[in-house]
Amino acid sequence: MRVNAVCIIWVLGCILLLGCSNRAVTPPKPSYPNTNDLLFRSDTASIPSFDSLIQLTSSQVKDIYRFVEKEEIAQLPINEQAHQYVAKKLVNFNYEGKNLSAAEAMATGRGNCMTLALLTYAVAKELNVGVVFQVMHTAPMLQEIRSNLAVTSDHVRTFLYEEDKSKSKGFYLSGRDYAIMDYFPDSYDRGGAFIGESQFIAMYYRNLAADALLDNDLALSFALLKRGVSYAPDYAPLLNMMAVVHRRAGDEKTAEEFYLYGVEVAKSKITLLSNYHHLLTSQGKVDSANEIKRTLLYLDDPTPYNWYLLGRSALKERDYFSAIIYLEKFLENSPYYHQAYIELASAQHALGKTYAAEKSLKTALDYTYLSNTQRLYQAKLAWLKQSR
Repeated sequence: MRVNAVCIIWVLGCILLLGCSNRAVTPPKPSYPNTNDLLFRSDTASIPSFDSLIQLTSSQVKDIYRFVEKEEIAQLPINEQAHQYVAKKLVNFNYEGKNLSAAEAMATGRGNCMTLALLTYAVAKELNVGVVFQVMHTAPMLQEIRSNLAVTSDHVRTFLYEEDKSKSKGFYLSGRDYAIMDYFPDSYDRGGAFIGESQFIAMYYRNLAADALLDNDLALSFALLKRGVSYAPDYAPLLNMMAVVHRRAGDEKTAEEFYLYGVEVAKSKITLLSNYHHLLTSQGKVDSANEIKRTLLYLDDPTPYNWYLLGRSALKERDYFSAIIYLEKFLENSPYYHQAYIELASAQHALGKTYAAEKSLKTALDYTYLSNTQRLYQAKLAWLKQSR
């Protein structure tokens, strides 16, 4: 069912009351949109199973057991054995923005953060070690811009713990000892939600689908997204990309249905709303697009770096009013990220808020410790003072 954009604000905050009852109930969950399978000929795409993605070669498995059988390693808890093995593999690991299988990553010593998490998962499964992942909110690293698509890096860290079927309180309350694999820690990282295996698998298929989309292989991207959705049907990035591939294939109606569905069921709505706004704008639906923009401007979201990316995008589009709001939302949660103050100062200066821009630049100086960066910011501040 299609809903006009005006209804989105109502859907997000409304409580439904039935008849004369005083009991508030949650509105029924909307139906998952029908995908346009015939548009993509996805039956021709070869999709790797997740088992194949974590399958190690026989020689790699032997290497794991040779390592854990060493006297100094064998006396450690099994989760620490897995941790030590992966840590050893990371010593000369070459970080590249590549999504590889676990076997490929181990053989070549390269891959991105998600690939390293996949490799850790494969080793943990081989040793019967429990795994929980945590999403990390990191400073966004722009990986690539191609065909009007912006791709940013993703970051998770992995918790390894001893499996104990007798404990039923779950990971958070079990009191388990665990080892943490944090692949590329940064001082600006913020810990997000813990996720289980299903969402991690969905995230990996999302990464593979993004690779295919960048290569303009819509059929392959669509097939990979369908596989990911089978593990996490309400995962916002998958729903967003489903909308994107349908739109690129010429089916804007289904794209809109995915945006609307995602806005109702997903926890993080920023990217969905932003892309839906662009769709409505391209269709000339100005009033509906403005409703979505207002929703974005007043939205609360737990993922701070999404606000930063939106702020940068608004700044590029010379929407300085929105850029200030987005960047200030970001800085409320991540006040030490000095680069954001520079973008904020640019937006403030463009609107004639000179003193506010000076304050933002001074704050940026306070939070940077790199001499070259400090000199750059001081030059910007001096120029701004002279222009008053």
